[in-house]
Amino acid sequence: MSIAHKAAAVLAACGLTLSGLAAASPALAADPGPRYYVSLGDSLATGWQPDSRADEPETAYTGRLYEKLKESDPYLEHEAFGCAGATARSVLTGKHANGNPGACAYDEGTQLAAAVTFLKEHPGQVAYVSVGIGANDVHPCVPAGADGDDMLTCLTKRIQSVGADVSAIDAALREAGGAKPRYLGMTYYNPFLAGWVGGNRALAELSVGVAQSLNDTITAANTKNGFVTADVAGTFSSNDKTLVDLPGYPEQVPLNVARVCGWTWMCSNGDIHANDTGHQKIADAFVTALAPKPQPPKPTPPKPAPAPVVKVATTTSAKLVGKHRITTKKRAAVRVRVRAARGVKPGGMLVVKDGKRTLKRVRVGASGIKRITLPRLKKGKHRITVTYGGSKTTKSSRSKPIRITVVKRR
Repeated sequence: MSIAHKAAAVLAACGLTLSGLAAASPALAADPGPRYYVSLGDSLATGWQPDSRADEPETAYTGRLYEKLKESDPYLEHEAFGCAGATARSVLTGKHANGNPGACAYDEGTQLAAAVTFLKEHPGQVAYVSVGIGANDVHPCVPAGADGDDMLTCLTKRIQSVGADVSAIDAALREAGGAKPRYLGMTYYNPFLAGWVGGNRALAELSVGVAQSLNDTITAANTKNGFVTADVAGTFSSNDKTLVDLPGYPEQVPLNVARVCGWTWMCSNGDIHANDTGHQKIADAFVTALAPKPQPPKPTPPKPAPAPVVKVATTTSAKLVGKHRITTKKRAAVRVRVRAARGVKPGGMLVVKDGKRTLKRVRVGASGIKRITLPRLKKGKHRITVTYGGSKTTKSSRSKPIRITVVKRR
């Protein structure tokens, strides 16, 4: 008896037939062909690791997400278009904002064009599309020892560009892929929180608002184009300042700092990339975003561009509280007032400098009035200025210098 006849006899003995088995399990009747998960992004998408100095696809959150998705979809294949060092601008145009070419070459010219081509060539076969991009656009704004004013100006400009570029990327992918795929984006964790344990708490505190602004911008662009956003920032507790223990550190730190230290390389060697644990947490955030499996909303028609905001001029004045001549044991204080035209409330950041050296960064409220106590100054002559950084509705301004002479206490 042949193997085929033996198999038929066994099935018959069990009360089954080949036709009955096929009817009970349609998935076994025919190979449905491959389905695809398409991923785009930067070095997080490729799994780049500083210890190996190489991309590690199995470490990457995209690789981990793929393995999870494949558990319920065995025919799923992963098409990865990510590139370490990619920015939103390079994904879109092939060049970074500074004009330098992107790190990876694509036959189609850009990462986006390569992904769009694949989507068009596989209609109805793509199940998931993920995009993780935008952090590399703003990281160059935060070099070591960056001036606060210049850094904030750079960040504001770059975040606006990220919003426009991510929106354009999302729109192109949806147009090419149609309504069938699940489209996902992601927010970012904040690596600069590591400054809390690295001697730069001012940067760590300032970075919280900046990271929130970047993530809000990315989320808005995703929502506009029918993308679900994986809350990576929330997974990393990016705004949670609850004090917790950090192994190897002598005092408690905010939870958001502990997360970055534990789930990235920042506190061990100063590298911004997620480690093995961090990539798993990012993948988990995507799984959570996919869990409800809602149908993606239809893209909303583009709205007319809002009229540009005309910023009003401001004046900043600073007065010394007390004498211009003090001893080294005394701490000088200044009273700052920021005025804006047309009744605009001038809230924002104040930067106090002694010559070129930054002494303090503080926030002024809507009243525009702030009393600032300076740190103890060294013996000698000092030239104190206060710069108001401006806001969405107000321009920056700087006070006239205050001269203070510090003498040694007798």
